[in-house]
Amino acid sequence: MRSLSFAVRLPLVVGLAVFVSSICTTHLAVHVMQREMEQEIVRLADVYMDSLSGAALPPLRSGDFQALAATLERGMGFQQGIGDLAIVVADRQGRVLAQAGEARGTPPLAQGLLGTQWIFNEREDTAWAQKELLEDGQAIALVAVQLAFPQQAARRSQLVWVLSVVDFLLAGTAALIAAIFSRKLMKPFFAVTAALSRAGAGGFEPLNTSSAGWGRDVEANRLAQAFNSMIASLREREELAIRLADRERAAVLGRLSASLAHEVRNPLAGMLTALDTIRLFGADRAARERAVDLVERGLRQIEAVVRTTLAAHRQDEEGRPLSAADLEDLKLLVLPEARRRGVGLGWEIDLPRPFQADALRVRQLLLNLLLNAVTASPAGRHVSLAVTREGEDMLVRVEDEAGGLPPEGVEVLSGLASAQGLEGRLGLEIAAQLAAALDATITVVPGGAGSLILLRIPSRAEGRP
Repeated sequence: MRSLSFAVRLPLVVGLAVFVSSICTTHLAVHVMQREMEQEIVRLADVYMDSLSGAALPPLRSGDFQALAATLERGMGFQQGIGDLAIVVADRQGRVLAQAGEARGTPPLAQGLLGTQWIFNEREDTAWAQKELLEDGQAIALVAVQLAFPQQAARRSQLVWVLSVVDFLLAGTAALIAAIFSRKLMKPFFAVTAALSRAGAGGFEPLNTSSAGWGRDVEANRLAQAFNSMIASLREREELAIRLADRERAAVLGRLSASLAHEVRNPLAGMLTALDTIRLFGADRAARERAVDLVERGLRQIEAVVRTTLAAHRQDEEGRPLSAADLEDLKLLVLPEARRRGVGLGWEIDLPRPFQADALRVRQLLLNLLLNAVTASPAGRHVSLAVTREGEDMLVRVEDEAGGLPPEGVEVLSGLASAQGLEGRLGLEIAAQLAAALDATITVVPGGAGSLILLRIPSRAEGRP
C-alpha cells in the first residue's frame, strides 16, 4: 500500500472502508434475522410442547404407558408451522417410558442431558426440544420432541444467499462511488501540487478556480485563494529582486567606472604633460626620452587596467583554475575605489600554484566582498585580503574596520535570508549565491572595529565543469 501514490491510496482506502462496512452491516442484519427466526421456532416449539405435556399428564399419573404411547401418536402432526419427527417421554433419570415416531439421532436425555434443552442439528433444519413435565411444581418426567422445519431452513438459506449477493453488488457499487467521489474531491489538491511543482521550476502562475474540480467547495476555494496570494507575493518579490539586482549591478558598474576613470585619468594627465614637453623641448634628447618613457608607462598602466577589467568579467574563461595573478589583477580594480575613499588596502596572497576552482566566480565573489567592505569603511580605516592554502581547501580572509555587519546582513551572507528590504545589501546576497555555486562556506566573525569574513573554498576535481 505504501508503494502506491497518495492519489491512488486514498480512493482505494475510502472504497475499501465503504465496502467492508457495508458487508459487515449486512452480515450483522442477517445474523439478527437468523436469531429472530430461531426464537420464533423456539416459541412455536414451547407452545407445542405445553399442549403435548397437558395430554401426556393423565396417562403418566395413572402409570398407563400404552395409553401414553397412544396419546403421543395422536399428538404427532397436530401442530402447524413445524413438523415433529419423534416424541420421547422418559422418567427423571432419562429412562424411556414411551416413544412415538422415528427419531433422527439420539435425544438429549439419552446422552445424559437432563432438564430443559434445545439442540440444532448441523444443517439446522431439525432440532431436539426437551423440557420437564411438571405437576404441582414437581418434575415427574422428561419430554423430548424432535422438530423439523425444512421450509423455514430453506427459506432462510435462500434469503441469506440473496441478501449476500445483493449486499456484495451494493457494497461494490457504493465503494466505487466513494472512490470516484474522493478522487474528485482531491482534484483541487492535485492542481495545487502541480502548481507548486511549476512554481519550484520558476513558473509563478495562479490557479484557475473556474476550471472543473473546484465547484462550490469552500475549503478548496480557500486553499486556491491562499495559493494565489502566495504566488502573487512570490512574483512581486521576484520582480523586486530583479529590480534590486539591476540597481546593484548599476551601482557596481558605476563604482567600477569611477575607479577606471580615476585610474586612467592619472596617467593621461602625465601623458599630456609629456607631450607638451616633447612639443617644447623635443630637440633635447634627454628631455624627449624622459617624456617618451612617461608616455609609455602611462599606456602600460592603462593597458593593465583594461586587461584586468576584461579578465574579471570575461565569460569565455569560466571554469579555469584560479592563479595568484588573478588575485593580483583584482587589486587593480579595488585600489582606485579604496584611494578615492581614503581607505587603506592590505593584500597578502600565498598561492604558489593554481587552485582548482572557478576563477571567474572566485574573482566576482571577492570583488563583491571587497567593494562592499571598502564602501562601508570610513576614511582612515583599513580593509585587508589574505589568501592561503589549508589542506585541499583555499582559505580567504576579508577583514574590515567598518563597525561590523548587522545581524540581517550576516543572515543574507550566510544564505539564511534574502536581501529584500535591506538597502545596499544585495551585493551580500550575490556573494552568498556565488559561494553556494562554489560549494564554499562563509563564516562572519564579529570584531571590535569591524568584521572578519572567513571563506573556505573546496578544491574541485580536475576537469569538473
